[in-house]
Amino acid sequence: MGYFEFPEFSGLELGKSERLCFSSAGPLIPTPVLSKILSRFALISIVLFLGLELVMWLFVRLPTDPLKRIQLSNDLPGLKKDVALTVDKDLTRYLDDATGAKKQENVRILCLGGGGTFAMFQNAEDTWWGQLGRQLQAKGLPVQVAAWGQDRIGIVASTPVAASIMETWQPDVVIANFGFDDVVGQPVEYTYQPEKARSLKGPAKPTGWKQLLLRVSQTARLFRWFSRQQEQAGIQNTVGRTNYWKEHLDSIRKQVNGLTTQSPPPRDSAEDPKLEFLDGWKVLQELCQRIGASLIMTGEASLHDSTNNLTQQESLMALLPLKPGGKLESVRPDPAWVERELERYAVAAGEFAASANIPWLDLNGRVPRDTTNFFSDVIFTDTGAAAAAKELLPLVEPVIRGLKK
Repeated sequence: MGYFEFPEFSGLELGKSERLCFSSAGPLIPTPVLSKILSRFALISIVLFLGLELVMWLFVRLPTDPLKRIQLSNDLPGLKKDVALTVDKDLTRYLDDATGAKKQENVRILCLGGGGTFAMFQNAEDTWWGQLGRQLQAKGLPVQVAAWGQDRIGIVASTPVAASIMETWQPDVVIANFGFDDVVGQPVEYTYQPEKARSLKGPAKPTGWKQLLLRVSQTARLFRWFSRQQEQAGIQNTVGRTNYWKEHLDSIRKQVNGLTTQSPPPRDSAEDPKLEFLDGWKVLQELCQRIGASLIMTGEASLHDSTNNLTQQESLMALLPLKPGGKLESVRPDPAWVERELERYAVAAGEFAASANIPWLDLNGRVPRDTTNFFSDVIFTDTGAAAAAKELLPLVEPVIRGLKK
């Protein structure tokens, strides 16, 4: 179908240069009529769109970034079989789904760390930060708790994401729990880079026009919600299968248990990843100062020690890379070496905390190192998470109360 101009056609009084909608079958609808139909269709579409917007703003307000909710089902000792894993676009977890704008009366606590903080095999209320939040709430403190953690990357690589989350969520208190990945995640052949901690960039921010559209339009949010639902369904069909993670972790344990343990040589004082670890703490301190948040430093608890029995040894899954980057060749670190390194890092962190007047608590050793409290290297059981929360409560509560004065 096309549009053509004719001064006259088959004797019809069309007027000069009047348009017709024309096809091989002949003239169909005069253009003025078609234009009127299209105008009415456009008007009806606009009215329906505005009506949908009004109804949704009044009754069904959607968030700009909907959370993803994945159901996990695994038979793992010390952990509940069925777990609801809820995360946002940055893989941040929330106790009570505390997203959105902050209310003045609430105190927001952001917990940062590794896999033991992300705690993907626990419901939010069973994690160490969830149990800590519940205990603070039971004391009448109006806290909201969020947690972000990433396995195997350590404190420095965590700071760019932490900066993005802190800017958006605006926490009042940041509890940082690091140490294990900073020990076992750095290769034996390590070179210290003094500028690394401040050179890393965070996740790309969404374009301005998209954010503006999401702020003003519920329909745009509805389309995003449908998109996230499809993405969530794909994830659910993969990692949400019964015992998917149990089988995956069993295969890792089988691989690790087939290796002999090794103790790497002492670190060169000038090429020591402990220096990078301290750089990470300094950057976190600066990030907290930038938004006016209080920082609480904690050392990560681990199952590794010099007296691991066979059952404990079989629960450990740590691998230490030999060289940086690329396809990593790894060795199994001696648990006694991991214990000593964690202690060495904790002493350095404690000295920095004292010099900066920052609250500090090393959880390593305070949570008994046994399989009642640990599922694996740093992954707490529900019992271990309760023990960690109990240790943290006397350190965190005074900070929260100080903010409420």
